[in-house]
Amino acid sequence: MKRRIEVLVDRWLPRWVDGVRRNATRVVVFAVLLTGVAGTYTARNLEVNTEEDSLFDETVPHRVVEEEYWRIFPNLYENIVILVDGQTSEQAREGAAALAARLEASSDLFASVYLPQSEFFEEHALLYMDTEELQDFADRLARVQPYLASLAEDGSLRGLFMMLARGVRAVRDGDVSEESLEPMLERVDAALDARLEGRPYRLSWAEVVAGETLGVDARRSLILAQPIRDFGELVAAGKPLSAVHRYAEELGLTPENGVTVRMTGDVALAYEEMGLVETQARAAGVASFLMVAALLFFALRSVRVVLAALASLVVGLVLTGAFAALTIGYLNLISVAFAVLFIGLGIDFGLHLSMGYQEALARGCDHAAALQEAARRVGGSLVLCAVTTAIGFYVFVPTDFSGVAQLGLISGTGMFISLICSFTVLPALLSVGLREERASRAARKARVQLVPGFPTRHPVPIAVATVAVAVGALFVLPEAHFDQNPLRVRDPSAASVQAFEELLAGSNTSPWSLNAVRPDLGSAQELADRLAELPTVERAHTLESYVPKDQTSKLEIIEDVAVFLAPPPTGGPRPEATVAEVVAAAEDLALELDRLFRESEPEGLVPASAHGVRAAVGRFLVDLRAQPPAEAEASVRVLEQSLVGTLSRQLDLVQRAVNVGPITLDALPDDLVSRMISASGAVRIQILPSEDLTEPAALERFVESVQQVAPRASGSAVAIYSASREVVKALRQAFTAAVLAIGLLLLVIWRAAGDTAMVLAPLTLAGLLTGAGAVVLGVPFNFADVIVLPLLLGIGVDTSIHLVHRSRIAEPGDTQLLQTSTANAVVFSALTTMASFGSLALATHRGMASLGQLLTLGVSLTVLCNLVVLPALLELRARRRRRSARRLQPA
Repeated sequence: MKRRIEVLVDRWLPRWVDGVRRNATRVVVFAVLLTGVAGTYTARNLEVNTEEDSLFDETVPHRVVEEEYWRIFPNLYENIVILVDGQTSEQAREGAAALAARLEASSDLFASVYLPQSEFFEEHALLYMDTEELQDFADRLARVQPYLASLAEDGSLRGLFMMLARGVRAVRDGDVSEESLEPMLERVDAALDARLEGRPYRLSWAEVVAGETLGVDARRSLILAQPIRDFGELVAAGKPLSAVHRYAEELGLTPENGVTVRMTGDVALAYEEMGLVETQARAAGVASFLMVAALLFFALRSVRVVLAALASLVVGLVLTGAFAALTIGYLNLISVAFAVLFIGLGIDFGLHLSMGYQEALARGCDHAAALQEAARRVGGSLVLCAVTTAIGFYVFVPTDFSGVAQLGLISGTGMFISLICSFTVLPALLSVGLREERASRAARKARVQLVPGFPTRHPVPIAVATVAVAVGALFVLPEAHFDQNPLRVRDPSAASVQAFEELLAGSNTSPWSLNAVRPDLGSAQELADRLAELPTVERAHTLESYVPKDQTSKLEIIEDVAVFLAPPPTGGPRPEATVAEVVAAAEDLALELDRLFRESEPEGLVPASAHGVRAAVGRFLVDLRAQPPAEAEASVRVLEQSLVGTLSRQLDLVQRAVNVGPITLDALPDDLVSRMISASGAVRIQILPSEDLTEPAALERFVESVQQVAPRASGSAVAIYSASREVVKALRQAFTAAVLAIGLLLLVIWRAAGDTAMVLAPLTLAGLLTGAGAVVLGVPFNFADVIVLPLLLGIGVDTSIHLVHRSRIAEPGDTQLLQTSTANAVVFSALTTMASFGSLALATHRGMASLGQLLTLGVSLTVLCNLVVLPALLELRARRRRRSARRLQPA
C-alpha cells in the first residue's frame, strides 16, 4: 500500500499537468517573458570571481590570521610577481629596471613597485657573498684584470679583437694558461655564429667576470608590484595587468630581443584564469547541450518532444543563472561548472516524463490522458529524485568551503527549478498546436528491452560477484588521496601557472613561504634564529638579515681588489672604430690564431674554442667584404652591440662594487625597509622552506614545524595546508550528512527499511568503486572535484529511486522492470549525464577536467550498479518473499 506522501504527489501532479495543458498558450507566453527578463538580469549581474580566497569562508582560522597580517602590511597584499628573463643577466637586470621605472611612473595603476635586485644590491653585491666565495671572485678578477683594463681603454669591437689577439699571443708565449682565455673565445665564437645566421645574441660580461655560465636565477629579475584595483570594472585588476604587457612591448622586452616578461601571483593567476574558465565553461556548456540534444533525439525519436524537452531545459538553466546572480552575484572557480551540471542532471526530469508520455501513448491513451498517466507513473519518483539530488548539493552549503557551498546552493535550487519547468513548460509546449499522435506510431517510438534481462535471471552469481568486487575495492581505496596543490586545478599551459611553478622550484623564490610578525626587531630576530634551526626551514629573514656578516674581512678583500683593478680611462672615450679598423683587428686576431695552431706542441694545448673562433672570424671577414659599405657598417654595429654592448655598464658596476663602505640598518633602501617593518613598527619575519612543498608531506612538515614555534604564522603555505584540511573536513561532513538525510527521507516517505536499503546498497558499492577507480586511473581528489562523492550519491540515488519506485507501484500484468520505459529512461538519462560531464573531462583546465573525469567515471559505475546489482537484489528479495508465501500456504 502506497504511503500518504506518495498518494498526494500521485494525485496532485496529474491534475497540475492537466491544468497546464488546458492553459498551454498562456504558460508558454509567460515562460518566454520570464526567461527574457531572467536572462537580461543574469547577463548584467552575474560575474566570475577566480580568486582562490573566495573559495573559503572569511571566518576560517587561517583566513582570520591572514587578514590580520594584510592589515599590518597592506603594501604586501596581492602583489603581482613579474618575471623578467633574459638571455644574459644584464638583459634581465636592465629590462627589469626599465620596466619597474615605467610601472612606478604609472601611479594611477600601481600603489607600489619593488625591485628586489635594485641598484643598491648590485653595488653591494660583493658584501653579500660568503667570504670564501668573495675570495674566489677576487682571484678570478685578478686573472682577467689585464683584459678588462684593455677593454676599459677601448670598449669597441676593434678593442675586443685587439685584446683577444694579445691574449692569444700571451698563450703562445706561455705567459697565461689557455684555460683563462677559453671562456672568452667560446662566447665570441657563439656571437659570430649567431650574427652570420641572423640570430640575436648578447655576450654576458657578468659571466666573463664570474668565469662561468650563470644559472636561471642570475638571468632572471623579479618585480613585485601592487596593482590598484578598480572594482567598477569587470576585471578589477585588468588595467594594471594589461599595462604590464603594453609597457614591456613598448620597451622592447620581447622574445625577439632575447627578453621574456611574464606575470604570476594570485592576482595574475586569477586574471588569466578568468578568461580561460569563462571560455572553457561556455564551450563545455555548448558541447554538453549539443550532445544531450543528440542523445534525446536518439532516445525519443520525436522532434516535437525533443524540442519541448530542450526548451524546458533552457528555461530552467536561465532561471538558475538568475538565481545565482540574485543570491550570490558571482561564480567561483568551482561553481562556474553549474551550467554543465544542470544540463546533465536537469534533463533527466524531462527525459523520464517524455518517455513515460510516449509509453502511455503507445498503450492507446490520448494526449491528455498520456500526460496524466506519465505524471502518475514517474511524478513521485521525479519529485523524490529532485529532493535527493538537491540534498547532494545542499549538504555543502553549511561548510566553510565556500567554493562548493555556492555551487551546492545554485545547483541544489536548480534541481527544483528544473523539476518545475519539466512539469510546466514541457507539458505546455507539448500541448500547443497539438496534433494527436496515433498509438501505433507512438509504439514504434517507444523503445523496449534496452536493458538486458540477465540480472533478474542470474541474481545469485551477480550477488557473489558484487561481494568479491566490493572486497577488492576496499583494499585499493586506502590509496585514494587529496591533492592539495591548487596549481593542479589550473591550466598547465597558462603562462602565469608555468611561471609560478618555476618560482616554486627554487627555495629562494618560493611563493609558498610563511610570515610571522613581532612587535620589535629584537624579538623578531630571536624568533628568526629559532626558526632557522628547524630542518624544514632554509632561512628566516628579518631586516637585520640584510646587513651582511663579516663585513670587516670582506672589505679587506674588496680593498685588495680595488688596488689591482685598473681605474677607468681618463683620456675620454676613443673615437668609434671604423669598419676598416675592425677588419684590421679581426685579421690580426686570425693571424695570431694561425700562429698558435702552428707553434703549439702538443696539439692538445690549443683551446678547443680557438678553432671555432678562427673559422667564425674567417667567415665574418668574407661576409663583410662582400657587402656594400652601408650594409658592412650596419653588420659591424650589430656585432659590436652583441659582443660589447653591456661592457661599459659591467665595468662601471665592478668599479662601484669595489668602492663601497659597510652596510648598516640605516643604509638599507627605504622600499626594502617598508616591506620588513610596518608603519606601526611591527617587524616581519619571512620564512623560506628547505624542501619542495609540492610534495604534500613536505608541506605538512613545514607548516606544522613552523606553527609550533610561531603559531600565528601566515602565508600561502599555511593557506594551502589549512584549505586542504578544510576541504577534506567538508567532504566528510557533506557525505555523512547526505547519506543520513537521503536515508531518513526515504524511510519517512516509504516507511520501508527494505526499500531504503535496496536504494542505498548499490550506491555504497558505486562509491567504493569510484574511489578505487580514481586510484587505478591516477585521478586524485582536489579542490575542484571534492564535490563528486556527495554529488554521485545524489545522482545515483535517483536511478535507484526510479527503479524501486516503479517496482513499488507495479500492478499485476505490468511489464518486467527492466523492460519498462523507466529502465529505458534510466539508460538514456545516464548517457546524457555522462555526455554532459564528459564535455568537462576534455577541458584543458585541470580542475574542470578532473571534475568531469571523476563524474563520468562515477556516473558510469553508479548506473552499472543500479542496472545490474539492484535488479538482482530486488529479484532475490522477491524470490525470498515467494518462498515465504508458499510456506505459509495451507497444505
